[in-house]
Amino acid sequence: MQIEMEMYNCQPLFDRLTHVVLKTGALNHFVKKKSPLEKIKFVLESEIIYDSDMKINIRTDIKDLLDALYEKCDDHGKSEKLAMQAKNIGSKAYLKKKDAEALKNFTECLRLAPADSSLLPLAYANRSAVLFQMGKYEEALQDMNRAEECGYPAALRHKLLTRRCHCYLILGEEDHAKASLEVCKRHSELVSPDSKEKYEKTVADLEKKMDSSGFNQTNRQEVLGHPSLLKGENAVVKYMTSVFEMRTSEKYGRHIVATDAVSKGSVVFVEKPYAAILLPEYHSTHCHNCFTPATNPVPCKYCCDAVFCKEECRELGRAWHQYECGILHILSSVGIAHLAVRVILVTGWKHTCDIRNEAIEGRVEGVGENGVYNGNDVCEGYRAVYHLMPHFDSCLPEDQLQYCLAAILLATAVLDKTDFPKHNEVEMMNEDCLDVAHLASAIMRHIAQLVSNAHAVTQIMASSCGERSKVEQVSQKRIASAIYPTASLMNHSCKPNIINSFQKDLLIIRTIEDVNPNDQIFNCYGPHYCRQTRQERQESLKRQYFFTCKCVPCTQPEYLQKEASWSGFCCEKCRGVLSWMGENDPTGSDLAESGGVFLCLKCHTLQRPSAHLMDVCAKVNSLHEAGEEALQKGDVPGAVTLLRNALSKGSEVYLPENQYFTSVRDTLACALSDLGDFKSCCLELRECLRVVESRYGSKSIEFAHELLKFSDVLTLASASNDKLKDEVEGVKSRIDEIFTLNYGPQWKMYLQM
Repeated sequence: MQIEMEMYNCQPLFDRLTHVVLKTGALNHFVKKKSPLEKIKFVLESEIIYDSDMKINIRTDIKDLLDALYEKCDDHGKSEKLAMQAKNIGSKAYLKKKDAEALKNFTECLRLAPADSSLLPLAYANRSAVLFQMGKYEEALQDMNRAEECGYPAALRHKLLTRRCHCYLILGEEDHAKASLEVCKRHSELVSPDSKEKYEKTVADLEKKMDSSGFNQTNRQEVLGHPSLLKGENAVVKYMTSVFEMRTSEKYGRHIVATDAVSKGSVVFVEKPYAAILLPEYHSTHCHNCFTPATNPVPCKYCCDAVFCKEECRELGRAWHQYECGILHILSSVGIAHLAVRVILVTGWKHTCDIRNEAIEGRVEGVGENGVYNGNDVCEGYRAVYHLMPHFDSCLPEDQLQYCLAAILLATAVLDKTDFPKHNEVEMMNEDCLDVAHLASAIMRHIAQLVSNAHAVTQIMASSCGERSKVEQVSQKRIASAIYPTASLMNHSCKPNIINSFQKDLLIIRTIEDVNPNDQIFNCYGPHYCRQTRQERQESLKRQYFFTCKCVPCTQPEYLQKEASWSGFCCEKCRGVLSWMGENDPTGSDLAESGGVFLCLKCHTLQRPSAHLMDVCAKVNSLHEAGEEALQKGDVPGAVTLLRNALSKGSEVYLPENQYFTSVRDTLACALSDLGDFKSCCLELRECLRVVESRYGSKSIEFAHELLKFSDVLTLASASNDKLKDEVEGVKSRIDEIFTLNYGPQWKMYLQM
């Protein structure tokens, strides 16, 4: 049993109201309002006549939606009944040795149980038993301590004592093991007669094991430390290396430049977020404070929506969760706007108004009177956030209106349902009063900022090629959104010279190429030259960031030919690269209806798709789909035959770099792995590796992920071929080199975060 937080979406209402405002011409009046506050007040006070006789009051419609969401608040509180159900399901799963199911349900019981429930100590103790069975001894110890702190029944305490001693013994903790053994011995006289004989035998067995085995602390989890900045922290711009500096110019605005040579792989930014939010789908699996995947989380004491990896994180999270508790389902229903609210909750209303009202004459935006950008206290951090570019005036009027609507909904919920107003009762001037209009105005500014400045926090996660596959694929998954004001100073390039990685919520940035003095440091805002075409990148950057990129891949012609090969076909005249001139890149199946033409980049001829090319593409698509269907049905040999035929036929017209054609080959590799034909699987993956290396580069993280997959298959193949064992070590060495460059020497621990 698992109660997931029900997902709500306010977007349909926002879209309907935007349509009404646009249709009635009220948007023209909205646009004329100059400041965010004026726009908010216009929306709050508007009553629009729609379809001659229908009156629409935007504030009333938003309030009606909120009232419906408020009725759901009780569903996000605690429930003794549901907690008991989860505990019972967990107990049955534990007896059947279904550890993953038992763990999930005991955790669910803890999320649902009220703070004073007698179920809490039992659920912690039961979860510790599951964790012990799963070999997670440190986590088991944590849960045993929690069970005792919650008042675990004295009559059952002997179970925890022997389990704790066993954990310390396995972990090689000699002093703790011996001390806990003495506690076990002293406790013997308190054990009930019907359990005493079994208990004393268990204690004797533990003592015998302790006497016969040495203590070697090899099982403790290594603690992943924070990396150090190259040559220390910058005196002006915090969380950045001292060999970079912030400069300003009319052309580049605020930007980051190297003052000294920096070698690739150097740590140049290490920054905690000013504010961050988990994506809703990870609310029950990751710590809401630091984003650690939570194997044995502790729940919020008052709602069932938030969990934390440990008590310290729960206490740190109180700064903002005290306001979000019970209404997280409302705040998370508006996407990135939730992060805008979190910024305000973290800052407090007085600091928000103080920074907004302060004069900055003679200073670079975001720099305080002490000459520091993004210092350690709340005011310095918020000043840096406040002065990030909002681009509000550049946004489409419809987008501005949507930001207004989201801000009004969130401000109303915070003022209706939290103690934020009570905790921020201070004497303020009229323009700083804490009402819906002023709070929504502050939220709206941050929504506009975050559209351009929020970072996607990612974690590396593994998944198998298929149900029967022994091969894991590794990929980065976005789990959260955060604001890092120092890292946000970097300008964009489609070919960046740094790479971002995350250790929990900590942003770590390393150089991926050697940097010379006076070189500008470029981040990639999303559109990367190896992943999107020039046209796609330009459109995306213009739409979201309001500028035309003029980086090297966006201005130099040699990059166009590389892009063309990703969806390219072979010219039937000269075997050159055919570049598609239609609106959308074809997969091959839609060529006839596309209306586009090819341009050969070698013989420079324009040509319509030939009948032969279209016929081959149609057959390849058909074979590929049939192969995937066969895989799903478990007919692996049949899938292999179909996919091999697809590759053989497709080689007549597709370029090897064509991403669709490569996906066919990758599917074949997975099928061969399922079949246990690792030698043939290696052959296909070698070609995939060549294509990935050609597209992304030999030091790229994409190439490293492909090497990881290849390493798994090669290891399996080497079991029957000793000649491959040296190659396995060589591949592992390359993986280590690339991951060390991108993530530092502790990358193996990073992959486990």
